Amino acid sequence: MVVADVAVVANRTPRRVPVEITVPGTPAWQVTLTPGESRPIFADGASSISFMSGQDTKQYTLEPANVYFLGAREDGTIDLQRIGLGETSPFVAGLPGSAANTPPATIPVKILVDDDEPMRQLMWEGKLRKRIAAASEILHRHAMVKLEVVAVDTWTTDNATNDFHTTLAEFEKTVDPFPGQLAIGFSSQYEVAEGRVHMGGTRGALRPHILLREWSQHASETEKLELLLHELGHYLGAAHSPEPDSVMRPVLGDRLARKKDFVIRFDPVNTLLMSMVGEEVRRRRVSSFAEIGAATRNRMQEIYKILGYTRPEDPAAGALARQLGQERTGDPLSDAVRSTINSMTQAARNNSQLPLAAEVAAGPTRVEGDALFEELVRLAAREAAKAPAELQAKVFLLAIGIAVGDPEQLNRLPAIAPVLNRIETPAERSVRTTYIGQPTARGRYDLARHFSVAAMLVGLQGQDSAETLSVAKELLDSSGGGTGFSFADLAADKAGIRLAKDLLAGKLKLDTVAENFSVDRYLPDIRELPEGMTTMQFINQYGGKDDPRFVRMMEEIELGINELPAYKTP
Repeated sequence: MVVADVAVVANRTPRRVPVEITVPGTPAWQVTLTPGESRPIFADGASSISFMSGQDTKQYTLEPANVYFLGAREDGTIDLQRIGLGETSPFVAGLPGSAANTPPATIPVKILVDDDEPMRQLMWEGKLRKRIAAASEILHRHAMVKLEVVAVDTWTTDNATNDFHTTLAEFEKTVDPFPGQLAIGFSSQYEVAEGRVHMGGTRGALRPHILLREWSQHASETEKLELLLHELGHYLGAAHSPEPDSVMRPVLGDRLARKKDFVIRFDPVNTLLMSMVGEEVRRRRVSSFAEIGAATRNRMQEIYKILGYTRPEDPAAGALARQLGQERTGDPLSDAVRSTINSMTQAARNNSQLPLAAEVAAGPTRVEGDALFEELVRLAAREAAKAPAELQAKVFLLAIGIAVGDPEQLNRLPAIAPVLNRIETPAERSVRTTYIGQPTARGRYDLARHFSVAAMLVGLQGQDSAETLSVAKELLDSSGGGTGFSFADLAADKAGIRLAKDLLAGKLKLDTVAENFSVDRYLPDIRELPEGMTTMQFINQYGGKDDPRFVRMMEEIELGINELPAYKTP
C-alpha cells in the first residue's frame, strides 16, 4: 500500500501554457493547459510542476489534496498560487495499487427512458449512448472515471404527478440499477418549462439513481449533456460552484452552452473533489460514501465547509457534508457543539460583511468588541438550547470556550485537545478564527478568552480543576517571558466559572443567558485589579495561593461577582 496523492492545476491565464509534470516512478511528461482548464495530477508520492515564466523556469512541489492556479502577473509573467481551502495536516490516503498503472474507474450504467418517450428505441438509445460517451470522456479527464452502458430499459411514470421530486422518488422505488451500479433515467413525462425549474437530480454522492428531464424544445443537445454532467458531478461528490462557466454552477439553462466557443468543464475545486472520490472508486473499489477512507473523508469535509461558508445561500455543499458526516461515528455532545459553533461562525461571517457604523448613515452595521462577544454568547445559548435537555449546558460551555478561546493554548491542554479535534478539523478552525476575529470583554480580547475557556473547563473537568488551572496559568505568566500575574484575568476566569457552575446546577437558565447576556451583567469591573506582576512581585505582595492576602483578594473578586446583576438577589 502506498500514499496516493492527487492535486489539481488550473490555468487562469488567457493563453495556452505548456507545463512539465513530474511524478514518482514515471518519466516527466509535457502538457499544454488551455485557458480555463483544470487538470488533476495523480501520483504515488510528491509531484511537481515546472513552466516558463518570462525568461525563467519556475518549479513548484504540488501538495496533495490541494488546488493550484496559473495566473498572469502585471508584467506578463506567469506564476503558480494555491487556492485557499483551509490548512490541513499532510494528506495520506493510503490507497492500494498504483496511480500510474491502475486503469480508470469504470461505472457500469443502466440507461432508461420513461413510457412518454416519443422516439423509437433505435433513435433514443443511439442518442443517449452518444451522450453518455461524451460525458464519460469529460469525466475521464477530470476524475479518472469512465462510464460504460451495460443495460438499456424503460420504466413507467405516473402521469398524475408533475412534481420532480415525486418522480425521482418513484424512479428510485421502481427501477433496479442492476446489472449497472448507476441507473440514469431520462423522463419525457412533461415538457421543461422556461424559467427556473428542477431539470435533474440525485439523492447524493455515489447514490444509485439519477433522474433527468429530457424532452424540451428549449434545450440543445449540448445543454442536455451539461445537465447530465452536472448531476454526474454531484454523483462524484461535486458541490455547486460560484464560477460562472463551471458545469457545477447552481443554475443551468442559461444559454451559456449555446455559445460557439463554449467548452463544458468543471471548476478546479470540484475537479479535486471528484478526483478524490474517483481515486477511492478506482483504487479502493468503493461504491458508497460509507466506504470512503478516513483521510479522504476528512479532507472533503474541510473543503465542503469552506464552500459552505463562501456560498451560505446554497445548500449543496452542506448536504454533501452531511451525507459524508452521517457515516462517521460521532456522539450527541460533539455533534451539538459542532452545530452550535458552525452557527456562531456563520453569524460572525455575516457580521464581518456589514459596513462599520461610521461608513453608513442607516441600516445594519457591523458589531465589534464587547458587542460582538455578547451577540456570540447569546447565539450560543439559543443554539445549545436545541440539544437534548441533559446536554444543553455542556454544549453551550464547550461552544463558547472553543469558539472564543485560543486554539493553540487549547490544544496544549490534555483534557481539551481530544475534544477539540473531535469537534472541528484544522481547516474549520482556521475559518472560524478568521471570521470570529477578536470579540472582547471590558474592551479586552484576553478577558473574553479567559471567561469563555474557564467556563468550558468547568463543563469538562469541574469547578475545582478550572480554578486550579486558572491560578496555575497566572503563576506561569508571572515567570520570565509571560505577561505577568493578573488578577483581572483571574476575575474573568472566576466570572466564567460562576456562569458555568450556576448553569450546570440549574440556578441559571440558558434562556436567560440567551435573552440578557452582557459584559456588564456577567463580568466584574477589573480596572482596579493588580496586573503584570513578576513572580517576585507576586510573592512579595501576596505570598502564594494559600496566603491570607491572596485569599482576601480572591474573596473580594468573588464578592464583586456576587454583586453583578446576573447573580444579585432582588
